[in-house]
Amino acid sequence: MKWRIVAVAAAVVIAALVVNAFLVSRTTRGAEAFDGGRVVELDGPDLNVKEFGTDGDRAVVLLHGYSASVEWWDRVAAAMTGQRVIAIDLVGHGGSEAPGDAQSYRIESQAQSVRNALDALGVRRAVLVGHSMGGFVALALAEQDSERVERVVISDTPAEASLAAMPALAGLACAPVVGEAIDRLRPVDAISDSSLQTGFADDYGVPPLAHRSLEQLTHSGLCDARAQDGEPSAVDRIAGLGQPVLVVWGERDVLTPTAANVERYREAGLTPTVIPGAGHSPNVETPGEFVNAITEFIQ
Repeated sequence: MKWRIVAVAAAVVIAALVVNAFLVSRTTRGAEAFDGGRVVELDGPDLNVKEFGTDGDRAVVLLHGYSASVEWWDRVAAAMTGQRVIAIDLVGHGGSEAPGDAQSYRIESQAQSVRNALDALGVRRAVLVGHSMGGFVALALAEQDSERVERVVISDTPAEASLAAMPALAGLACAPVVGEAIDRLRPVDAISDSSLQTGFADDYGVPPLAHRSLEQLTHSGLCDARAQDGEPSAVDRIAGLGQPVLVVWGERDVLTPTAANVERYREAGLTPTVIPGAGHSPNVETPGEFVNAITEFIQ
C-alpha cells in the first residue's frame, strides 16, 4: 500500500509538471508600451521603441542584451545629446511582442525585426550600439543592410561562443519539463539575484531594472533567445563587414570574461576599449564612461 501511494503521488507530480510545461511553453504576449516607449506595428513582431534627442533620418540605435530591455539604455541615451537616439526592445523582450515560434528569436530574425522598425521610423542612416546579445544583432543587421548601417559599437559581446559563462540557473530554467516549473520561480528576487549578479561587477548590486526586464520575458522568449547554436561568432561576422567596429568592455566582466575576450578581439585586429570598474553591463554601471568611450566613434 505504501509503495502504491508513493507511485500515485509521483504520477500526480509528473502529470502536473507535464501540464505546466505545456501551458508555460505556449505562452505568448502581444506588444505593449514599456518604460515610456511606444509600440511600432510592423510586418512581423511588433516592437517597443523609445526615442530621445532630435529628429532626423540618421539615428544612433541602441540594442540591449539577453533578458534586458530599453530601460538599460536610459542613462546612456539621456547623455547622448544633439542627435536622434532610438532604443529598441528586441523580440520577446521589454514591451516588444513575444511570439511562440523559436525562429523569431534567432539573431538573423531579430536583426530583420530591427530593420523593419528602422524602416517604419524613417531611419535612413544608422550607427548601431549593441550590448551583449544586442551586439550580435547589430553585427547581423550591419551585414543585412550595409547601405544604412554606417558603423557598429559592440559592448561585452563574446568574441566566440566558448568565451561566455552562462549562469547554471539559466540552463536549468530551459531544461525539458522541469525547466518550466523552475521558471515559475523567476519573479522571486532572492532566487534570480544570483544569476543576474553575473551581469554586473560583484560590488554593484543587482538593480531593479534587471528584475523588471527579466519578468517581461515569456518562457519561450527566455529559452529561445538564448538558443543560438550554429550562429557565426562575433569575430567571424566582423571579418566580413565593411563598416568600422568599436569594441567596448567592462574591466570586471565575469559573464563574458574580460581577459580572454579582449585578447581574442585583439587577435582579430581590433583594439577594445576597457572601462575601469565596470562588469558585464557598463551601459548601466558606468553610463558616463560608456558614453565617453563611444562618442567620438559614433559621430
